[in-house]
Amino acid sequence: MENELLSFIRRKDYKDLGPLGRGGLGETRLIYDEIIKEHFVCKKYSPEYEDFKEKYFGNFIDEIKLLHLASHRNIVRVFNYYLYPDHSTGYILMEYIEGLSIDEYCKTNPENINLLFIQVIEGFRYLEGVKILHRDIRPANILVSNEGIVKVIDFGFGKKIDFPESGFSNSVMSINWRYTLPDEFENNIYDFATDIYFIGKMFEELITQNNISIFKYGELLKSMTAYYSIRINSFESIYRSILNSGYEELEFTLSQKSAYRNFANHLSGTIVSIRHNAEYQRDPEHILVRLTKFYATTILEVNVQLPGDLVGCFINGNYRFYPKYAFPVDILKDFIDHFKLLPALKKEVVINNLWNRFDAKRESQPSSDDLPF
Repeated sequence: MENELLSFIRRKDYKDLGPLGRGGLGETRLIYDEIIKEHFVCKKYSPEYEDFKEKYFGNFIDEIKLLHLASHRNIVRVFNYYLYPDHSTGYILMEYIEGLSIDEYCKTNPENINLLFIQVIEGFRYLEGVKILHRDIRPANILVSNEGIVKVIDFGFGKKIDFPESGFSNSVMSINWRYTLPDEFENNIYDFATDIYFIGKMFEELITQNNISIFKYGELLKSMTAYYSIRINSFESIYRSILNSGYEELEFTLSQKSAYRNFANHLSGTIVSIRHNAEYQRDPEHILVRLTKFYATTILEVNVQLPGDLVGCFINGNYRFYPKYAFPVDILKDFIDHFKLLPALKKEVVINNLWNRFDAKRESQPSSDDLPF
């Protein structure tokens, strides 16, 4: 019956394999599901001080809400939760990561520092995209699996924000900060530029402690830990700087380059201007799906019939385009055929190069009398 409350009568049992650690607001244990043969981490909300139990229970619920919003390979996954409001306690069942904290991992794998940096930025770039601040960045909260995959954990002080609301609160000041506090704290500011600062300080520490000399992004690190007024202020900007500077060794074939340039030239020619608040599509696989569906609607034509819809495969938001632009369908097909065969990293480079072209179109004015829509 509609709206009827569903009751699951079978209790789920797990095998307790022992403690993993304890923080000020709770403890974690390793558990095992004998039916599906999988390990999980069970985090119990149980503050060390009884006075904190009701006071910070809301933080625990907020952590569940944040983790349910997150879906990214560099963010810990949550599978289930159990809340007991009458007792001000609860449990979260999360992904079990076999590995080490990032500082312990770096001691024996310093040669992987650049890959770790890129993955951390990718994870926080995703969090920025869904407007989640972490607010407790330290090596213990950045794990590295045995396969070398970074996993961001512990969102107990995280916050879902709706700009322009401030991300600062009294709970931020209750954290025992590992690094020198940033200057924006004097003005009660905590935003993504602050998360950037603490990640920068963490990597400075990792590099110094392990005498690492092969780190590629030293100048970028300086811009991450600069004063608030001049600091690089988005993970998206950091990520694009990495793409622009970090993959010079990648080679594309002449055929791949030709397919990209022909497509990019026509796509740029279609666009008149892009509004300042428009966002770029980020996921190459999602872009590929949209391009393929669009191509199916124009496959029998000589030129693309709805060039504005083609631009929309890459841009979310307002933009202006030439409705009569002659965009050959064969150019679109050639790009799709080459793009879908590229490895993930090369797909990212291609998309970033398109973004660079889009940047030149932001807030520009139409240059002809062919009025765009």
